[in-house]
Amino acid sequence: MTAFLLHHLLDRRAELTPDAPAVRRGERTWTYHELRTRSVAYAEWLRDRGVVRGDRVLLLAPHALETTALVHACSRLGALHVVLSDRIRPYHLDHILGDSEPRLVLATDEAAGLAVGVPVHRLAELPATPSGSLPAGEPCAATDPVALIYTSGSTSMPKAVISTHAQVLFAASAINARLGYRADDVVFCCLPLSFDYGQYQMFLSCRAGACLVVGDDGDAGPTLLRRLTEHGTTVFPLVPSLASTLGRLVGRAGRPPERLRMVTNTGAALPVTASVRLREAVPGLEVVAMFGLTECKRVSIAEPNADLTRPGSCGLPLPGTEAYAADEDGHRLPAGETGELVVRGPNVMAGYWRAPDLTARRFRRDAFGQPVLHTGDRCRFDEDGHLYFVGRDDDIYKQRGIRMSCLEIEAAALDVPGVELAALLPPDEASGARLAVAGDLLVPYVVQQLGVRLEEQKLPSQVVVLDALPLSVNGKVDKKGLAELLAGQGGAS
Repeated sequence: MTAFLLHHLLDRRAELTPDAPAVRRGERTWTYHELRTRSVAYAEWLRDRGVVRGDRVLLLAPHALETTALVHACSRLGALHVVLSDRIRPYHLDHILGDSEPRLVLATDEAAGLAVGVPVHRLAELPATPSGSLPAGEPCAATDPVALIYTSGSTSMPKAVISTHAQVLFAASAINARLGYRADDVVFCCLPLSFDYGQYQMFLSCRAGACLVVGDDGDAGPTLLRRLTEHGTTVFPLVPSLASTLGRLVGRAGRPPERLRMVTNTGAALPVTASVRLREAVPGLEVVAMFGLTECKRVSIAEPNADLTRPGSCGLPLPGTEAYAADEDGHRLPAGETGELVVRGPNVMAGYWRAPDLTARRFRRDAFGQPVLHTGDRCRFDEDGHLYFVGRDDDIYKQRGIRMSCLEIEAAALDVPGVELAALLPPDEASGARLAVAGDLLVPYVVQQLGVRLEEQKLPSQVVVLDALPLSVNGKVDKKGLAELLAGQGGAS
């Protein structure tokens, strides 16, 4: 029996709805038939340049239409796609090139000069149609890897999570069972396809037969509302910084994107100000909180608007998976107790690329041989099985002898009216805990409001109000950049 692989998702959709719009970027739109045709043509092109099963193909094109076809082209050959940000620092790119050892690199014109010491091709070289039929290559299994997704973390350099065909397809199916993407949806994604949250929009949209609009960083600013409206967006995957931007724009314009029916959020809690603005502007809007990490893609998804009924909840584990809090010995903890988040199921990825020791610590097998991920995150579950994220081990610190979490302080700050983003830097040798917030506010007001929400011993040593917080390419707060920004600045305590 032939294994069902990632590109079969596209093949099946192209058979069902060949003329439906699949992907759009600016004025360019490809139907599902055109997307499939290009993926075959690109696979043929890659094969002619020596790409075979197990090779890595590095894509420095996180917002390109061609990337949506190249991902499936790699799958057809049994190769692994590796999508990277075109804003990556040369220092990190050199590490990834040495770590992944790609057969070749495909890049936008702007990014083509970044990679050295490896064959680099421009997207413009790719053919629109195949010149012949693509011969069958070496048979692939569903357990073969199909992607390397590089992620930052506790290590000094980015590390790659290995994702197999079966794991990606299971995750996409389980996520969509909760979110319910539809064939008539238009999904607007201005997150980079190098970010797993952005990358999975390709698979979710394809599975549902929806149209994916590929945006970029420029769409995340003042033009965001116009872009959502002109594309007829119905689903908008966002992170807190995008929610704040959209809420602010809708408040000024007084006119929401009329077709928008759902926004999803991950990465951090939505600012209360943003969620209130969005719900007021878009009647019936579903706001869906999620929690995940690249090592298992998605852990949990909440019911729409669950933040109103279960504040702080990240929802229930994906169908077909299990998640629980464990003590230091790995034993399950009862509801309400905080411990390490452990995830079990087919969504647990295959491990870290060329990092056997780290893989052995984080990716394990239970007594039944099922994959189990020890995340290193702190969490608790309520009596109904809903997940509440407490923080990561490196977010936990002691102040005045009390153990506390950056997430708790940030959540309190985000609850303050007018705060659009918040980030706490834990104490170090040079200073105490420092809280930075973005918004048109005065420091004394923020400090006073924090005092209403937090015990005195949990108040940060310093509070700084900024016009904006530095963001990573994925739209998350860049805490390293924030620390550099705050160096030498004063605040209020």
